[in-house]
Amino acid sequence: MVSQPQLTVSKNQNGYKSPFEQWDEISWIRAKPIREGIISGLPFSPDLVPLASHPEIAKNRNSWMKALAYQLLGHLRFTNILELSHVNPVTAGLAEGRAPFRITYQQQSDALRIYCDEGGHALFTEHLAKQVRETYGIDPSMIGRPRFEIELEKILEEHKTQISPDLIKLFFVAISETLITKVLHSLPHDPDVDPLVRKVIGDHAADEGRHNIYYRTLFPMIWDSLPCYHQEEVGKILPKLLCAFVGPDLEFEYRVLRQLGYNSEDARGMLEDIHPVSKTCESARKAAAPSLKMFDEAGVFNIAVVEQTFADHSYLVEKN
Repeated sequence: MVSQPQLTVSKNQNGYKSPFEQWDEISWIRAKPIREGIISGLPFSPDLVPLASHPEIAKNRNSWMKALAYQLLGHLRFTNILELSHVNPVTAGLAEGRAPFRITYQQQSDALRIYCDEGGHALFTEHLAKQVRETYGIDPSMIGRPRFEIELEKILEEHKTQISPDLIKLFFVAISETLITKVLHSLPHDPDVDPLVRKVIGDHAADEGRHNIYYRTLFPMIWDSLPCYHQEEVGKILPKLLCAFVGPDLEFEYRVLRQLGYNSEDARGMLEDIHPVSKTCESARKAAAPSLKMFDEAGVFNIAVVEQTFADHSYLVEKN
């Protein structure tokens, strides 16, 4: 039987300050246009594309550019699926007041603003994706489903008899909305990347900064609303949700290499070169740092078994 937490009032709920006071003037969907133009510069920051660093690809300008273009299209597909299929269903529930704790009218109203933002992000990312497909002649069918979605489905199936799927999805979205990825953080400021791409990713990053604040405020409220036995069960799932979001998508990169003409054996060998285990673990820890800090501040690691579970997943918790 799936456990359903009782509706409670979180001790962290008082003093909520909306990050959306200027939303009408600065959000993309309220104040900015769909970006138009021709992609003529680099489609993505090379430093953010592991495949682009491999000598076999780097020595061939055409393959190198195609790898960057595939990465952009994969990122846009990732964004579209995340916003429409995962963030917005959860955010709609918050806007309707469906949460394991009572949220204020302002929090519900802000959730609705996030919902509108995310729909807008799906719109402009799909518009740019069409331009990428046409510019580089990329077959979109090879992109496939993003790794995070497949991993989330496994987690939901594994824990379906212990924890409400809606609760797991809520925590996953709280994680995804509070991790400002390296792409959103640095690509808009990379002068080597095409201006159109930088503007579109910059529009996304600006909105997500406000979403980050909202969900960082919400997370301790969600956590505090759970009884201790639920905290323990959910806490052991959190590192799995983190892994689903921050780990490399090796299947996507493999498909890209095959599209670039490498045979199966060479493609797998190149992925081993690019993603040694030690480097992958360190990259995951760095990417997960904002979430780990948020968990620590909320008291997640006060439960010994939860802290040990994070250690077992190679996430190091830094103590102040």
